[in-house]
Amino acid sequence: MRLNEPVRPGRPPVREPFPLGHLRATVSRGYRPGTTWSTPVRYVLDGRPEPRGAREAADALRPAPATGTAVALVAPTYVGRGTLAEQEERLDALLERVVEAADAHPDVGVLLFVGMQWRDAAEEKEALRRLAALVRRAAARAPGVRACGLSLRGPGKPRTLNAAFAVARTLGCAGVGWLDDDVTLEPGCLAHLVRAFVTDGCRGAVGATKVPHTAAYATSRALARAKAVAAPATCYPHGCCVLVATDVVAGGMPDRYVSDDGYVCFRLLDPGLPDPLRYLRLVPEARCHYVVAGPAGETRRRIRRLLLNHLIDLADWPLPVARYYFRHVLFGGMWPLTGFDRARGVRHGAAVAAIKWLYFCWFCGVGAELYVRGLLRRPLREVRWAPYSAVRNPSPAFEESR
Repeated sequence: MRLNEPVRPGRPPVREPFPLGHLRATVSRGYRPGTTWSTPVRYVLDGRPEPRGAREAADALRPAPATGTAVALVAPTYVGRGTLAEQEERLDALLERVVEAADAHPDVGVLLFVGMQWRDAAEEKEALRRLAALVRRAAARAPGVRACGLSLRGPGKPRTLNAAFAVARTLGCAGVGWLDDDVTLEPGCLAHLVRAFVTDGCRGAVGATKVPHTAAYATSRALARAKAVAAPATCYPHGCCVLVATDVVAGGMPDRYVSDDGYVCFRLLDPGLPDPLRYLRLVPEARCHYVVAGPAGETRRRIRRLLLNHLIDLADWPLPVARYYFRHVLFGGMWPLTGFDRARGVRHGAAVAAIKWLYFCWFCGVGAELYVRGLLRRPLREVRWAPYSAVRNPSPAFEESR
C-alpha cells in the first residue's frame, strides 16, 4: 500500500505542463493557514490522576496483559454542541455500537476517546466537568472498553483527531476511527467496520455507507434530490464514520488541511492500481444516517467550505492523484469534460452532467478567488467551520421502534 505525500504548497511540480502547473501552484499559494492544529491537551481518565502528555496517557490506557490487535475510536464534540444530558444521550447510543464491536471481535481491543473542545476559560472548566461525567459513564456502561477524555481549545476537528492519533500510535493501535456526533449509527455498524478492516489486514480505510435524510428546509430537499442523481465525491469513506490504518495518519493531519476524509482519500488514492480506490472501501453492511443540509445560509457556507477543501487538495497533491480525483470522483459524468454516465440510461446521464456542470461553475468561482489571492500574495488564512445550528440527529425507523 502506497501512501501519497502532498507536494510543497505553492511550488510548480516537476514534469507538469506549464499552464496546469502554474494554475495548481497559484491556487495552492492562495491559501496559507494562520493557525495550527497543535494545541495543549488535558487527558481525563476515570478515577485516575491526569496524565501529563500523550505517552503517560498511553501508559495509563495500556492493558495488562497486552492484547493483540487494537483499534481506537474517537468521538469529537464541543461544549456548545448541547447540554451534558444531550451529550450523554449521544454517548449512550455510541456505546451500544462500540460494545457490539467489542463483543463481535473479542480478539480486538477497543479504546474510546471522547474529545471536548472549548473556546474560553469558562468553557474549559465545563469541558473538564463534562468529560469526567462522560468517561465515568463509559466505564460503567462499557467496562471492557478503555475510555479517555480529551479537553482542548477549539475550533478544528483535526485538533481532536491529532490528539487521539498521538496516543493511539504510542499504544500501537492498528487503526483509528472517528465518528461525528451528528450521525446515527445502525446496529452492527461498528462491528461490520472492524470486521472489514481486520479481514483486509488492517490496511487503508473503511467507511460506513451513508443514508440521507431531509430536514424541514427547501435547501435540504433540493440538495437531497440533486445528490440522489449525481452525488459528487461519495464513493470513498467519509469522516462521519470511518476506520483508518494508523500509519495513514501517523504524525497527525498537517495544519494546512481541514478535511479529514479528504486528507485520508488523497493519502490512499492510487491511480496506478486496477482499482484506484482499492484501499478506500465503503462497507455496505455498516450504515449511518445523516441529515442533508440545513438552512440556506448555513448550507451555502458549508458548500463553500467543501469546495475550498477540494481545491486545496487538487492543487497540493501529485498530479496523477489529483487528476483521477477530479475526473472520476468529484466530476465523473460531467460530459464532455469527463466521461458520460450511461449506467442508468441517457436521460439520467444528461441529468448527471447538468448537475455536475452547475457544481463545477460554483467550484470555478471559488477557485478563481484562490487563484487571484495566489497571484496577489494575499492568501486566505482560514477555512471556516460551517456547522448546521438547527439540525438534529436523524431518527431512523430502527431507533423509533426501540
